[in-house]
Amino acid sequence: MKMKNRKLHILIAGILAAFSIVSCDYLDKQPDDQLDIPAAFENKSNLERWLAYIYNGIPTFYHYDGAIAVADDLTPPVGWESQGFKAILYQNGNFTPAQGGIIGYWNEFSKRIRSAYIFMENAHPLFDVSAKEIEWMKAECRFFIAYYHAMMVMTYGAVPMITDPAQGTDAADMQLKQQPFYTVVDWVAQELKETAEILPSSYEEANKYGRATSLMCLAIRARLLTFAASPLVNGNPDLSGFVNCDGVQIFSSEYDPERWRAAADANLDVIVAAKESGYDLYVERLDDGSVDPYMSYMKAVLMRYDQGNHEVLFPKTYDSGAYFDRQCNPRSMGGAGAIGVTQNLVDAFFMNNGLIPITGYTENGKTPVINGESGYSETGYSAEAMKAKTRWFYAEQGAAEGAKKEYVITTAGTYNMYCNREPRFYVSVLYNEQYHWGKDKHKSSNKFTDFFSGGQDGGPSHDSPTAGYLVRKMVDPSAIPSEGSGTYKTRHGAIYRLAEAYLSYAECLNEYSISRGTYPVNQAEILKYVNLIRVRAGIPQYGTGTDSDGVRMIAPPATGEELRELIRRERRVELNCEAGNRFDDLRRWKQAETVLDGPYYGMDSRATKANRDNYYKRTQYQTRRFISYWWPIPQDDIDKNTNLRQLPGW
Repeated sequence: MKMKNRKLHILIAGILAAFSIVSCDYLDKQPDDQLDIPAAFENKSNLERWLAYIYNGIPTFYHYDGAIAVADDLTPPVGWESQGFKAILYQNGNFTPAQGGIIGYWNEFSKRIRSAYIFMENAHPLFDVSAKEIEWMKAECRFFIAYYHAMMVMTYGAVPMITDPAQGTDAADMQLKQQPFYTVVDWVAQELKETAEILPSSYEEANKYGRATSLMCLAIRARLLTFAASPLVNGNPDLSGFVNCDGVQIFSSEYDPERWRAAADANLDVIVAAKESGYDLYVERLDDGSVDPYMSYMKAVLMRYDQGNHEVLFPKTYDSGAYFDRQCNPRSMGGAGAIGVTQNLVDAFFMNNGLIPITGYTENGKTPVINGESGYSETGYSAEAMKAKTRWFYAEQGAAEGAKKEYVITTAGTYNMYCNREPRFYVSVLYNEQYHWGKDKHKSSNKFTDFFSGGQDGGPSHDSPTAGYLVRKMVDPSAIPSEGSGTYKTRHGAIYRLAEAYLSYAECLNEYSISRGTYPVNQAEILKYVNLIRVRAGIPQYGTGTDSDGVRMIAPPATGEELRELIRRERRVELNCEAGNRFDDLRRWKQAETVLDGPYYGMDSRATKANRDNYYKRTQYQTRRFISYWWPIPQDDIDKNTNLRQLPGW
């Protein structure tokens, strides 16, 4: 026992020395690395600093060198590989377990988990900290133990379970064994369910915004169970031979449709609890009462709870996005103009009539198969402007037409690929020759983006849109990097939005319906939640006849298999570029080996403005190599712990 206490003392000192200022005001305190164990838990400020350390493990939301960059949403410049940008190393198949970076959950989360256990063992009421507050603090720690385990098991698949604060304090304690996947999943899910019964759904104190709540517990539980029901782990024969050091099978090779039912129930729990607690999709309306889909979608991510956005169930508070803004804004505004999106994402967005523009590809992914009913065209330029009722920042200012209050979304002469697309497209993607409100305010020589080679926002600089686009979503719409301006310079990160629960519930119920042959019975319930997303997005719903606004609805799919593809498409669009969701989706759907391997195309950013038409030709800019469905355990940890087995593919 003395040895264990000595280890804990060392660990505590290290934690206190490592504290950084994070999130809420109540955590804004300086650490004291001279505290002994009793002193660490005899002072309110020290308790709060300890919690700050645990919270500080939440992954950064505005990050472009993590899971978000190794999927097919964001595309950093391929030239960054020579500068050691590890996401590009991974994309190109050059990443190894010996290289750190990109995703560092294995060691980072283990530290936070052990710290949470220490807090739970030692914290007690003080004269200025009530027993109820201590109960909540311990429940917060319990949440993070479960949350960090959930993140690890979804990332690595085969992980140990840390159940004691002394585990991992030195090499002798690190000989933990990997546990069966569902053993970890089911334990975490139960922990989150029980913790949700202790924590409040929200806090009255403004400075507690972002602290763990019952809704955060339910949200992460639902996300985990959705992952656990998916094809990657639910009956995947490719993983049947993977065992731990004792020969115990990690992944089940038998398909269990009840996993989908459990996941559907978990997502519905989130929806019901959120509704009861006053949470809902963020919707901004115009003077006539109609939805403004542009502003609604933009603010659903950027705005805080106290600003009226009651959609974000799990925020990372004060997750500064200023550097992200700089990387995504054009160079002529003082940005780096480097972080873009893929052509795959551009192609995924619906048309404004709600139909899919591109249904597939020929010629190794280069030539799109166009849905003739959608109205999509990939040749020529628009003859007239596209207008819409909106208060959107980026709509061309000064173009209002009297009482209609319609603003220009795309100007005449816009390449037809970008015309008549749904509102979420324009909020998410910055394309070439597009009007930019910020450039106008900045008094740039060109109010429109210029991604042509030799243009003010284009190459040949390595900081240029490799695929021909920049990211617009999650970027502060009022930010001008050269002036240091911006309304949302310091903002939260939307780790989990209610929209995810809607789409996950629809997916899980649909998959369960397919397995049980009950799709016709459950179709209306499934479509209900997909349609709620589409209403906010400003595109037609699935159904028969017309909606309440007289808009003709789109005929629903006849089979669950057809609806599966529509739900996945809706999810791909709605959650694009958020928190690594796309990477996890491609993995759990077992599609990564196809989607993330092979040639990637974009617009030809080598073309000059004098050869304008050449720019708008699909051109290969990268060949990606998919490595594995699981992130590798760091090689250093494999070397230290002989009980660990590296994940398949590495």
